[in-house]
Amino acid sequence: MISEEIKQCLINELENLSIGVLGFGREGRSTFRFLRQIFPDKTISIIDANTALVNDITLVNDKNISLFLGGNYLADAESFDVIFKSPGISLVNYNYQESQKILSQADLFLRFFGSQTIGVTGTKGKSTTVSLLKHILEGFYQHVLLIGNIGVPALDVVEMITNKTIIVFEFSSHQLEYVKHSPHIAILLNLYQEHLDHYKDYKSYRNAKWKICEYQTKADFFIYSIDEVQVVKDIDNKDVKSNKLKYSFNKKTGNFLSEDATFYFDELKKIGFESSQFHLLGKHNLNNLMASLLAIQALHLPLNKAIKLAMDFKSLPHRLEYVGEVKGVSFYNDSIATIPEATIRAIESVENVKTVILGGFDRGIDYDILVKFLNNYKPLNLILLGKVGDILESKLKDSYQGMIVKITDFNQVVATALSLSIKNTACLLSPAASSYDSFKNFEERGDKFKEQVNKLIQK
Repeated sequence: MISEEIKQCLINELENLSIGVLGFGREGRSTFRFLRQIFPDKTISIIDANTALVNDITLVNDKNISLFLGGNYLADAESFDVIFKSPGISLVNYNYQESQKILSQADLFLRFFGSQTIGVTGTKGKSTTVSLLKHILEGFYQHVLLIGNIGVPALDVVEMITNKTIIVFEFSSHQLEYVKHSPHIAILLNLYQEHLDHYKDYKSYRNAKWKICEYQTKADFFIYSIDEVQVVKDIDNKDVKSNKLKYSFNKKTGNFLSEDATFYFDELKKIGFESSQFHLLGKHNLNNLMASLLAIQALHLPLNKAIKLAMDFKSLPHRLEYVGEVKGVSFYNDSIATIPEATIRAIESVENVKTVILGGFDRGIDYDILVKFLNNYKPLNLILLGKVGDILESKLKDSYQGMIVKITDFNQVVATALSLSIKNTACLLSPAASSYDSFKNFEERGDKFKEQVNKLIQK
């Protein structure tokens, strides 16, 4: 049951206001279920572009529902006192009313449980870091919850939380955009260009990410890397009131990881480990490890035990995931790499990489950093797909020393890669682009890649 304290707080705040749930996907449905428990008889409106929701069984069976569906749904939303916004809805072109409250699951959750929450955001590395953190924390706490952008709506777990629960929350920029509360421990991993189709510019996207620590106090902790150029540039213009825990791969700060895989805390305490024992490939995953260990330090938990627990953690699907070997060629699935920086890290992380599959849906991202990297790296076989493939082909055709192959059918990528690769080399799917031109998400793209590889393995 939702606590009486939370119920009464929201009844006092919302009972006499008109409420609309904007977006009825996974999180929107979760918000509706939560609100219906608190307001069993109140009219709640569903606002969505999807007209098929008129036949949705959840809505048909509820007598206190109003539906605002179709192409004018954003205009319809303007008339409500309170809007619970779902993450996938962009308000770039929304006519915001000053009298209107825009709330979100993330803000509601942090209002009541922020003191028990470790929040993680960043352009890349979020899911790996929160999963690693949960794995470590389960070695210390009986009840650890992992929620948010990784797939579990925050309000779905409210009834499970006690005062002894610790929560790890993965925040997307969309979830943070309208928050007015922050987690007790906040981690900002990095900032690169992404989701520019959702925001008016790159600065707006970054400002949404910075919300994770905007409402912290001196009793809280903010964890970030001083190796991340954009983060360091931005922080000079931010009023961060919490304790800053900085980390680096260089001895520029009190917390740094040396080349011999020794983590120095405040340059006094140190933990050494065999980097080969850490199952996650790449320097960027050591970055995720440092951030996680600083969160453990902020909780005053023993670091030696934490590092031992971290060594048992395995990679998540679609994140530099080893798929298998065909005719001496190793295949890796990094479908989650949807920006150039992630692909660069993946290429640097996979040993003996020779063939890379790139391309997909164009969201207006600048690819010059990837083009420069590829021109300066060893010659690779590049298999290019989609509009982003066209962009890369155009930028590389006069300068690139490796082989470029443009294909139109994703079902041919593995066979093409195998024909280009030689024994004892690796093939990497790391697209540097969204999958939405051909797939519903990066997971579906990665699964299709793995399916092709596994078919060849079984032959």
